[in-house]
Amino acid sequence: MTGGAANRATAVQTGVDPDDTRLLFRYLGGDEWREYRAILQVFADTFFAEFTPEDVASRTLIDVEVARDRLESLRRWGNLTVSSSVGSPASIEDYYRQRNCYLITRSGQEVFEVVERVLAAADEIVDPQAGRLRDLRRALGSLNEQADVGIDGASNDLADAVRAVFDIHERFTSELTRFFAQLNEWQNRYDLAPEDIHVFASVLVDYVSEQLTEIERTARPIGRSVERVLARLEELLPALRSGLAARVDEAGLGGSVTVRSLKGATEQDWRHLAAWFVAGSGRPSRLDQHAGQALAAVRTLTTNVSRLARLGAGTASKRSDFVRLASFFDRAPTVEQAHEIATAAFGLGSCRRLGTLSSDVDDPDPTVTPWRDAARASVPVSLRERGDISTRGGTSPIRDRRAELDELKQRRARERMARERTAAELLSCADDAGLIDGAALSNQAFAMLRDLISRSSHGARPGAEVRRATSSGVCCEVRRSNDARTVVESPEGRLVMHGLIITILPLDESGAAA
Repeated sequence: MTGGAANRATAVQTGVDPDDTRLLFRYLGGDEWREYRAILQVFADTFFAEFTPEDVASRTLIDVEVARDRLESLRRWGNLTVSSSVGSPASIEDYYRQRNCYLITRSGQEVFEVVERVLAAADEIVDPQAGRLRDLRRALGSLNEQADVGIDGASNDLADAVRAVFDIHERFTSELTRFFAQLNEWQNRYDLAPEDIHVFASVLVDYVSEQLTEIERTARPIGRSVERVLARLEELLPALRSGLAARVDEAGLGGSVTVRSLKGATEQDWRHLAAWFVAGSGRPSRLDQHAGQALAAVRTLTTNVSRLARLGAGTASKRSDFVRLASFFDRAPTVEQAHEIATAAFGLGSCRRLGTLSSDVDDPDPTVTPWRDAARASVPVSLRERGDISTRGGTSPIRDRRAELDELKQRRARERMARERTAAELLSCADDAGLIDGAALSNQAFAMLRDLISRSSHGARPGAEVRRATSSGVCCEVRRSNDARTVVESPEGRLVMHGLIITILPLDESGAAA
């Protein structure tokens, strides 16, 4: 192996260079991928075994010369490597025969397993186990109990608890993501057979509803446990930096040796975990997003199933609709009636005018006539004499749009000034404490107040005591109180809000309520 090839193989095995690492999947790109897959299957079954091209050819029934070429390609891509063991050769031929052995690399083994797993599960329906959330809740509870007793960096119990948390979370999120991806594909299905309709109508919709109910019931306690862990993350992380990855970093070899560290040993791992269960500022949690997407997909599935049920199970699909439309075209007695059918079916005129003359109708020779036998073509003068077809002459002037741009800027300035006046009016209607109760507002100020109150619930946690929203230098704070009552008057009517205290405050330069 040359020096450059050796460096590339080393980069592939350590995962340093992504451009070289992607070559590990190169064997899937051509028509010979089945031969490459059969060869890798020979090596993957016995990890430490070494095989010659003759051994591989006998096991895969591939020609020896073809097998030798495939093995060399896999070596260049990093899936295989040449064996450095020569044993005890008895002759020169025996030495070269043993030197011409191949074995699979670690990266090649992992890539082969990933590819085989994807191919095997491509048509499987993933069943997300909501019970994993209960296991995750127990694992987080155990971790918090150990942290309450005391964090000991020398103990392996803490690392085991963290490993259990992230192992369960990784399995659950993988199953859930794949299931929702499959659900997203199903919602666009129109060619359903009767058995598919039965599955979607009587099984899938009820199942998704049950899963979402279980997830919603378990996710909130998990979110509270994750927040407890985040509160003591600074003292927890040093105790988790152990194992081979920590020792490699301490030895200063982190730049040359890549070691996968324990999940949960970095703050980013915990932030990623928290994003699944804890809502952030202005964004819902990942589970809430998936739940919303699942409900939308179920509504689409229900609509499609209802449509099929009305038209006859198994008899309505996009294909049958187009076949029926094609029969109308086939039975049309005239070209004009065919155009009328196209206009009625698609809502626009057909793109082809059947029965009209084409642009080359005056061509003296048919299109199948060889060019040497056809009449001379008419070539433009610019192409015949100058060799180009560039447009000559003056160009049309560019339209002056400065007046439109000035009008647009002035309109935006007027709208901005109107918002500022409305915000100033809304602030002036509040008392010294910012309370808006009993105020009489104009229609514009009343619309701004309604918008602020409605937007205060965006991104807020369900059941939160205080919600806030800001706009045009105004901060609106909505606070819950059982015995409170806020009344606002406007020309449009009277707004009564029971159980809410509305406070309107100005914003300072830093964006905080003054």
